[in-house]
Order: sequence, then structure tokens, then C-alpha cells
Amino acid sequence: MKSKGSIGLLAALLIIAGVVVTLENFGLMHGVSKHWPLLLIILGIGFSILYYNGQRQNHAIIWFATFWATIGLFFYYLVFTSWGRLATQWPVFLLIIGLSFLSLAWHCRKKIYFFSAVSFISLFLIFFLVFTISPGLWPLSMLFLGIDLLIINRWNQKQKFKNGEEL
Repeated sequence: MKSKGSIGLLAALLIIAGVVVTLENFGLMHGVSKHWPLLLIILGIGFSILYYNGQRQNHAIIWFATFWATIGLFFYYLVFTSWGRLATQWPVFLLIIGLSFLSLAWHCRKKIYFFSAVSFISLFLIFFLVFTISPGLWPLSMLFLGIDLLIINRWNQKQKFKNGEEL
């Protein structure tokens, strides 16, 4: 029954979106096209609902939910500021991937996802500092790499302690 309700809701959203965009195309509504990232946010929310209604078995769904919702928010930011900012703020895509892995790590508690999240978020920080603030900040990449290694090492030590292995 849940799938019939979900399909009906999706159908209603598509019909409403189609009518609204058609009305804007004929000049009967204005400003709707600025809100296209809302569709990505709704897609992310839809994946979240699918994950939580599906007994939480397919963890990849939560990755997609986080990815689409956060990329929709980032595109909203660009729509209302300037798409020209993408030339320097492209590292945000690395952050979005990192946040998606962090969400996945949170839900299924696997360290590979946590390591992936830490790596992507660190890459974001490195590239963001270099491309947005100053190219002279590239040595901070060594700092972030060192912090990554410490976090991964700490996580491994915790896992070994939990499993009763000697350190």
C-alpha cells in the first residue's frame, strides 16, 4: 500500500510541476524557474522517505538522499547569488560527496564510509582554501592529510579495542 501512495504523491507533484512550468512558459506566472533546485531537494527528501519506509535495508538510498538534498541547496545558493561563483566554489561538490558518505557512515556504521567522508571533506577544505581564499595556503594540505591520518588511526585503535585485540 505504501508504494501506491508514494506513486500517487509523485504523480501529483509531477502534474503540479508541469502545470506551473507551463504557466510560466506562457507568461501567466513569473519567477518559478528560479526554484528548479527545489526538485532536487524534494528528490532527496523522497529518497529519505524511501529509506525510512523500507526497513532501512538499502543503505545506498541514504547516500543518494543526502547527495540530492545538499546539491539542491547548493544550486539554490548559486541561483540566488551568481553561477559565476562556481569557478571558485567548485570544491563544494567534494563537500557534498563527503557529507553523503558521512550520512551513510552514520546510518550503517562502517568505517570505510567514515574514511571516505573524512577524505572528501578534507579535500574540500584543501581546495576551498587554495581556490577561494589564497593559493599560498596549499601547505595546509599537509596539515589536513596529517589530521586525516590521525583520525583514521584513532578509529582503528577504537575498533581494535572493541574487538579485544592488543594495541
